[in-house]
Amino acid sequence: MPEQAQIMVDKILQLEVFHELAKREINLTGGEPSQNPHIVEIFKIFRKLTPNVRIHTNLDISSEKSQRWQRLVEIMKFSGRVDFTLYPTVWESRQKPLLVKILGLQKELIVNMIFEKVSDLLSQIETLITFFGEREKKFQSVLSLLGIYRAKLESLLGENPECSERAFLKHMEGVENYICTDNFTFGLNMIPGFYVDKNGVRAMNSQPFPKDFNLLECTIPRGTIEIITVQQTGEITPCCDVGNLKCQPKFGNLLMDSPAEIMSQLEVSRKKMVSGALKNIQNMNSGKAGEWVEEGIPPYCV
Repeated sequence: MPEQAQIMVDKILQLEVFHELAKREINLTGGEPSQNPHIVEIFKIFRKLTPNVRIHTNLDISSEKSQRWQRLVEIMKFSGRVDFTLYPTVWESRQKPLLVKILGLQKELIVNMIFEKVSDLLSQIETLITFFGEREKKFQSVLSLLGIYRAKLESLLGENPECSERAFLKHMEGVENYICTDNFTFGLNMIPGFYVDKNGVRAMNSQPFPKDFNLLECTIPRGTIEIITVQQTGEITPCCDVGNLKCQPKFGNLLMDSPAEIMSQLEVSRKKMVSGALKNIQNMNSGKAGEWVEEGIPPYCV
């Protein structure tokens, strides 16, 4: 609700570490933010902290007449950026027509691609190459970037189709994931898929690289906070955890707690995360990878 958003903004202004993060960029995600009837007003409230407020959508919208789409259009007209995750099953029927409209309303775009196999990633790159190849010449830089990815992935699949994650990263080393020209900025975010158990706990291994541990390097044990997530309840989690990572240490509640209480909880949680990350490394070195430690740090966080 807008009232809660305003409380959050007021509190962030009193917390220097959070305010500095907010100045860089704020991402409104979900669930699906376009389903919130108040999302435009919420967007405007968070713009008081930074002009860089972004909306992440699944773009699974049936029509330009949809209220969800109209909300996104209004946000773009206020210079908000709309990013989306490419879903091949709804690309042709829903996402593609609306992406054409998005490109007419904004000069920036990040596309997220979730892949279960390296071949899936190549297929999504091909989809984007076909799409941008049908557009005007100003997207030549986008096509150049996508072409580099296609060549790299084709080469990798030809030489080492069952590669490890380390081999994948080594092969892709040096390839930028964004381009920025005078008239357009474009970025790619490639996200491996994961198996999740009946309790919603993520596996140690990703789907495209099942033989490797997929580790998240937490910056907090190293003394810096690069990202926080604030859920609609106000609960503050110390990374990009929107609930699926199950990280137990929290930074307090942005709606309920005072700035002093939040800073106190931040320090308590930081110590837990330092201790937990060290234990996770020890567990992996001793054949106990995947075991949860008492600090409540996910076993893949180091």
